[in-house]
Amino acid sequence: MRVPLPSAKDAAHAPGEPVKIVHLTDLHVQCPPRLTELWGKRLIGSTNLYLLGRKSHFSGEVAAAAIATTLDEAPDAVVITGDLTAQGLDAEFSASRQLLDPLLARFPTVLLAGNHDTYVREAAPAARMREVFHPWMGAQSPHLRSFDGVHVLSVETCRAHPLSSGFTEPSQLVAASALLREAGPGFVFLALHYPLRDRRGGPYGPWTRSLSNARAVEAWITSEPRIGAILHGHEHHGFTTLLDCSEGRQVPIYDPGASGYAPDPVRDRTAHLNIYEVDARGIHGLRRLRFADGAFTPEPGGPYATGR
Repeated sequence: MRVPLPSAKDAAHAPGEPVKIVHLTDLHVQCPPRLTELWGKRLIGSTNLYLLGRKSHFSGEVAAAAIATTLDEAPDAVVITGDLTAQGLDAEFSASRQLLDPLLARFPTVLLAGNHDTYVREAAPAARMREVFHPWMGAQSPHLRSFDGVHVLSVETCRAHPLSSGFTEPSQLVAASALLREAGPGFVFLALHYPLRDRRGGPYGPWTRSLSNARAVEAWITSEPRIGAILHGHEHHGFTTLLDCSEGRQVPIYDPGASGYAPDPVRDRTAHLNIYEVDARGIHGLRRLRFADGAFTPEPGGPYATGR
């Protein structure tokens, strides 16, 4: 299902002008684990990465180019929808912080965990990541940040799981509703890691790698008319679709695709990031940048024209 896409605006942001937001996801910063860290799911993850070749699917150079492009765009805010790391290792969180520091020092940023950042059991999901990135994640989930009439509400959907299945505690949705009631007027982005819908608009699956209570989250979104768009990651080939709500309301959903993907023309695989122009009334512009020939440039034919 294709979403009607707004045209991009050329004017730089100024008071009364749209807010520019860069959306990154799934950078998958990788560091080899120590022997003492090879337990639980990391045994499977390290096998996939270092023995079966999945390590080559992601590139530190491409991730660095995504950050450099974001710096060049000089946005008003940045949203990163999870999977900073490959296995939630201390070394990976440190390397991720080093990668993101130039961006975090300049721009307001909203950051949430992905399933790879919550790879092993902790006192609370994403506790280790929150130690490193708490100013941008908030003390707990849900978390709301506001930018000149535009709000970003982040809700954690990830947990340590033998497969890759997520879950959102119902108490998070109750708390998220309270945050929306307290927020001032304006447009609301909901930031998640897991998709709710697939690229054809149907329920996202399979269950082994999806949000296990996605239908409950969708029902909550339907009950919250302030939510204007959903941003997520997890699915490395990006797509856009619509969530049908009650009374004919449709909420657009955007996944730019993995921003740290190593280019592979044979498999039609490369990295992407999205740039939204938005104000209190809604989204007025969308650009999708695609990594090719060593740089991020506008996707040929317009956002999502490639279908990947």
